[in-house]
Amino acid sequence: MNDDLCYKLNYLARLILSKVNEKIKPHGVTQGQLPVLCCLHDAEGQTQAELCKNIQVEQPTMANTLRRMERDGLIFRTASDKDKRQSRVYITERTRPTVKALQEKRDEVVAAMVRHMSPEDLATFTRLLDVATKALENPETE
Repeated sequence: MNDDLCYKLNYLARLILSKVNEKIKPHGVTQGQLPVLCCLHDAEGQTQAELCKNIQVEQPTMANTLRRMERDGLIFRTASDKDKRQSRVYITERTRPTVKALQEKRDEVVAAMVRHMSPEDLATFTRLLDVATKALENPETE
């Protein structure tokens, strides 16, 4: 198994998520909620559909995540001015100062992961991840 690329990628992803979760848990946030907070920190007032697209998760997953986050007081929703059927999502004032600390904790995990990589190694690693992701997102049809 140790030579299997799928296994290695899966193990790395699980390790990253585990380490991030460990660091952000004291803030009352889970690793599944962190991308939502970061995305909203960059652009508040997104709709659920926009968050799904930007974070690359399915609607049911996002709906459950937002419901829990709203229940826990991390976010709130308001009706859209343009379409009352839609709601816009915002970070609560209580949560806002925490987002930067959460991002720093996430960045600590990434820094630990790449600490033995040269800048060239990191650039290559990032490029290859992008190539692999695009190949699966946009498979060529024959």
